[in-house]
Amino acid sequence: MSLFHANAGQAEIIRSVQKDQEHIEYIRTALSEVLLLLSQRHWFKYNSLCKLIAEILYHHYAILNNLQTLGEEYTGIIQVDANYVMLPNKALQLLAILLEYVGEHVVDRVLTYLQTEIDRSEELLESVKNALHKLIDTLRVVVPYVRGFHTSLFYINGGKYHISKRLTGINYVLIRNWLKEDHSVYGYKVLGYVTLTQLVLALAARYRQYRSQPAAKSIPVRSTSGKRSSSASLQTRNCALCMDTTQDISVTQCGHLFCWHCILNWLDKRQICPICRETIKKTRVVRLQNFSAELEVTS
Repeated sequence: MSLFHANAGQAEIIRSVQKDQEHIEYIRTALSEVLLLLSQRHWFKYNSLCKLIAEILYHHYAILNNLQTLGEEYTGIIQVDANYVMLPNKALQLLAILLEYVGEHVVDRVLTYLQTEIDRSEELLESVKNALHKLIDTLRVVVPYVRGFHTSLFYINGGKYHISKRLTGINYVLIRNWLKEDHSVYGYKVLGYVTLTQLVLALAARYRQYRSQPAAKSIPVRSTSGKRSSSASLQTRNCALCMDTTQDISVTQCGHLFCWHCILNWLDKRQICPICRETIKKTRVVRLQNFSAELEVTS
């Protein structure tokens, strides 16, 4: 018997994901603190992996033990197969988790590999190589927006919140039907249209910026210490928050640079990196007193 009639709505799925993220963040913080106690050097090197490890541990434990995640139990939903008949097998669930949390990384590695092979090829014409590199660069820009567009469609039409669930055909059904909130669907539709509009405008702005930039020419640059830099062109470092030249350059624990006052004001509201969304604390922000973003061209 099909359970399609009990298909979970946007509200239940969103609440489930949010609840799971709370528990994953708790595990990530614990792993990060243990790593910091073991070695500060290893913490700087491997801290970025703590979130990935926490996510995989959390979901794999539930899958291997045939359990709902705490978020799914909280909202009363379960995973079913593409036909809404039975539970998905463990292999399919594990594949969905791997696609969700390492999928973008794999795509990036594949594109990097293709670029390397294109450069090594002696049979391709230079014009063809340039065209292929331009195509790959375009894909690198577009890939991060795919998740945003998919989320917009979920807000509008419901269904699958994760791209990995769409690729594997896994669905959610509500096992406590009296909790289903049909009145919230219209609110999510509005959110979906707003998100979609924002993504379209962001892509248009990115394309306009790309078209307005002159072709970068490879020129040698030298730092004030006299050592050559591998940078292909001179760039003025801008703060991602105020979009102006960075003042009092400061670095977060995830390695991104901002104005000192900009990042502190941001962290007063949200304790995550504005760029990579890594959890950060004000006490971990370091002001680079002797850092210079200016490079000097040598003749």
